[in-house]
Amino acid sequence: RDLMPRTLEGQITMEKTPSYFVTKEAPARISSMSKGTKLIVVVRDPVTRAISDYTQTLSKKPDIPTFESLTFKNRTTGLIDTSWSAIQIGIYAKHLENWLLYFPIGQILFVSGERLISDPPGGTHPDIDQEVVQRLRDFYRPFNMKFYQMTGQDFGWD
Repeated sequence: RDLMPRTLEGQITMEKTPSYFVTKEAPARISSMSKGTKLIVVVRDPVTRAISDYTQTLSKKPDIPTFESLTFKNRTTGLIDTSWSAIQIGIYAKHLENWLLYFPIGQILFVSGERLISDPPGGTHPDIDQEVVQRLRDFYRPFNMKFYQMTGQDFGWD
Protein backbone atom coordinates (compact mmCIF):
# COMPACT_ATOMS: atom_id res chain seq x y z
CA ARG A 1 0.00 0.00 0.00
CA ASP A 2 2.86 2.38 0.80
CA LEU A 3 4.22 1.84 -2.71
CA MET A 4 1.11 3.30 -4.33
CA PRO A 5 0.99 7.03 -5.09
CA ARG A 6 -0.80 9.19 -2.57
CA THR A 7 -4.24 10.38 -3.59
CA LEU A 8 -6.39 13.25 -2.52
CA GLU A 9 -9.90 12.74 -1.23
CA GLY A 10 -12.15 11.92 -4.17
CA GLN A 11 -9.30 10.48 -6.23
CA ILE A 12 -8.82 6.84 -7.11
CA THR A 13 -5.51 5.03 -7.36
CA MET A 14 -5.33 2.35 -10.04
CA GLU A 15 -2.74 -0.29 -10.81
CA LYS A 16 -2.80 -2.67 -13.74
CA THR A 17 -0.96 -5.88 -14.30
CA PRO A 18 -2.40 -8.33 -16.83
CA SER A 19 -1.06 -11.39 -15.04
CA TYR A 20 -2.78 -10.66 -11.69
CA PHE A 21 -5.98 -12.48 -12.64
CA VAL A 22 -4.12 -15.72 -13.37
CA THR A 23 -1.54 -15.50 -10.57
CA LYS A 24 -2.63 -17.83 -7.76
CA GLU A 25 -1.15 -15.69 -4.96
CA ALA A 26 -2.47 -12.33 -6.19
CA PRO A 27 -5.97 -12.36 -4.60
CA ALA A 28 -4.63 -13.11 -1.11
CA ARG A 29 -1.94 -10.44 -1.39
CA ILE A 30 -4.33 -7.79 -2.67
CA SER A 31 -6.96 -8.71 -0.09
CA SER A 32 -4.40 -8.41 2.72
CA MET A 33 -3.68 -4.84 1.60
CA SER A 34 -7.31 -3.80 1.18
CA LYS A 35 -10.37 -6.03 1.36
CA GLY A 36 -12.45 -3.23 -0.16
CA THR A 37 -10.45 -3.10 -3.38
CA LYS A 38 -12.60 -2.91 -6.50
CA LEU A 39 -11.28 -4.95 -9.41
CA ILE A 40 -11.64 -4.55 -13.16
CA VAL A 41 -10.88 -7.64 -15.22
CA VAL A 42 -10.74 -7.44 -19.00
CA VAL A 43 -11.45 -10.80 -20.63
CA ARG A 44 -11.64 -11.86 -24.25
CA ASP A 45 -12.51 -14.95 -26.24
CA PRO A 46 -10.05 -17.53 -24.88
CA VAL A 47 -9.43 -19.00 -28.35
CA THR A 48 -8.44 -15.69 -29.94
CA ARG A 49 -6.56 -14.81 -26.73
CA ALA A 50 -4.47 -18.01 -27.06
CA ILE A 51 -3.77 -17.29 -30.73
CA SER A 52 -2.78 -13.72 -29.87
CA ASP A 53 -0.52 -14.96 -27.06
CA TYR A 54 1.16 -17.34 -29.51
CA THR A 55 1.53 -14.58 -32.12
CA GLN A 56 3.29 -12.31 -29.63
CA THR A 57 5.67 -15.10 -28.62
CA LEU A 58 6.29 -15.99 -32.27
CA SER A 59 7.29 -12.38 -33.04
CA LYS A 60 10.02 -12.63 -30.38
CA LYS A 61 11.01 -16.27 -30.93
CA PRO A 62 10.36 -17.23 -34.58
CA ASP A 63 11.71 -20.76 -34.10
CA ILE A 64 9.02 -21.97 -31.67
CA PRO A 65 6.82 -24.95 -32.61
CA THR A 66 3.55 -24.37 -34.46
CA PHE A 67 0.42 -23.28 -32.61
CA GLU A 68 -1.19 -26.60 -33.46
CA SER A 69 1.65 -28.67 -32.00
CA LEU A 70 1.66 -26.64 -28.77
CA THR A 71 -2.14 -26.83 -28.43
CA PHE A 72 -2.43 -30.62 -28.27
CA LYS A 73 -0.92 -33.25 -26.03
CA ASN A 74 -2.15 -35.67 -28.66
CA ARG A 75 -3.52 -34.26 -31.92
CA THR A 76 -5.06 -37.58 -32.98
CA THR A 77 -7.23 -37.83 -29.87
CA GLY A 78 -7.70 -34.06 -29.68
CA LEU A 79 -6.40 -33.92 -26.09
CA ILE A 80 -5.66 -30.25 -25.34
CA ASP A 81 -2.42 -29.45 -23.50
CA THR A 82 -3.72 -27.52 -20.50
CA SER A 83 -0.19 -27.10 -19.16
CA TRP A 84 0.60 -24.62 -21.96
CA SER A 85 0.14 -21.16 -20.46
CA ALA A 86 -1.59 -19.80 -23.59
CA ILE A 87 -4.35 -22.37 -22.99
CA GLN A 88 -4.31 -22.22 -19.18
CA ILE A 89 -4.88 -18.45 -19.00
CA GLY A 90 -8.20 -18.70 -20.88
CA ILE A 91 -9.78 -21.03 -18.32
CA TYR A 92 -11.29 -17.97 -16.63
CA ALA A 93 -13.70 -19.85 -14.36
CA LYS A 94 -10.78 -21.57 -12.64
CA HIS A 95 -9.04 -18.26 -11.96
CA LEU A 96 -12.26 -16.59 -10.82
CA GLU A 97 -12.90 -19.36 -8.27
CA ASN A 98 -9.61 -18.37 -6.61
CA TRP A 99 -10.53 -14.66 -6.54
CA LEU A 100 -13.95 -15.40 -5.05
CA LEU A 101 -12.22 -16.87 -2.00
CA TYR A 102 -11.07 -13.31 -1.17
CA PHE A 103 -13.46 -10.89 -2.91
CA PRO A 104 -17.24 -10.90 -3.40
CA ILE A 105 -18.37 -10.95 -7.02
CA GLY A 106 -19.85 -7.47 -6.54
CA GLN A 107 -16.33 -6.01 -6.20
CA ILE A 108 -15.24 -7.40 -9.56
CA LEU A 109 -16.22 -5.75 -12.83
CA PHE A 110 -15.72 -7.87 -15.94
CA VAL A 111 -15.20 -6.01 -19.19
CA SER A 112 -15.35 -7.60 -22.63
CA GLY A 113 -12.05 -7.10 -24.42
CA GLU A 114 -13.89 -7.38 -27.73
CA ARG A 115 -16.16 -4.47 -26.80
CA LEU A 116 -13.35 -2.44 -25.28
CA ILE A 117 -11.56 -1.98 -28.57
CA SER A 118 -12.89 -2.47 -32.07
CA ASP A 119 -9.58 -2.00 -33.90
CA PRO A 120 -6.87 -3.71 -31.87
CA PRO A 121 -3.25 -2.76 -32.50
CA GLY A 122 -0.62 -5.27 -33.48
CA GLY A 123 0.21 -7.51 -36.36
CA THR A 124 -1.80 -10.15 -38.10
CA HIS A 125 -2.21 -13.59 -36.61
CA PRO A 126 -0.84 -16.68 -38.34
CA ASP A 127 -3.28 -18.91 -40.18
CA ILE A 128 -4.53 -21.52 -37.74
CA ASP A 129 -6.17 -24.73 -38.92
CA GLN A 130 -9.94 -24.28 -38.43
CA GLU A 131 -10.22 -27.79 -37.01
CA VAL A 132 -7.82 -26.70 -34.24
CA VAL A 133 -9.87 -23.55 -33.63
CA GLN A 134 -13.06 -25.63 -33.40
CA ARG A 135 -11.47 -28.13 -31.02
CA LEU A 136 -10.37 -25.24 -28.81
CA ARG A 137 -13.89 -23.77 -28.91
CA ASP A 138 -15.24 -27.17 -27.84
CA PHE A 139 -12.60 -27.42 -25.09
CA TYR A 140 -13.34 -23.96 -23.68
CA ARG A 141 -17.16 -24.19 -23.96
CA PRO A 142 -17.85 -25.77 -20.53
CA PHE A 143 -15.38 -23.40 -18.85
CA ASN A 144 -16.97 -20.42 -20.63
CA MET A 145 -20.47 -21.53 -19.58
CA LYS A 146 -19.34 -21.81 -15.97
CA PHE A 147 -17.67 -18.38 -16.20
CA TYR A 148 -20.86 -16.85 -17.65
CA GLN A 149 -22.85 -18.37 -14.79
CA MET A 150 -20.37 -17.14 -12.16
CA THR A 151 -20.28 -13.57 -13.51
CA GLY A 152 -23.89 -13.31 -14.63
CA GLN A 153 -22.65 -12.19 -18.05
CA ASP A 154 -22.67 -13.94 -21.42
CA PHE A 155 -19.63 -12.81 -23.37
CA GLY A 156 -20.80 -14.61 -26.53
CA TRP A 157 -17.65 -16.58 -27.19
CA ASP A 158 -19.40 -19.58 -28.75
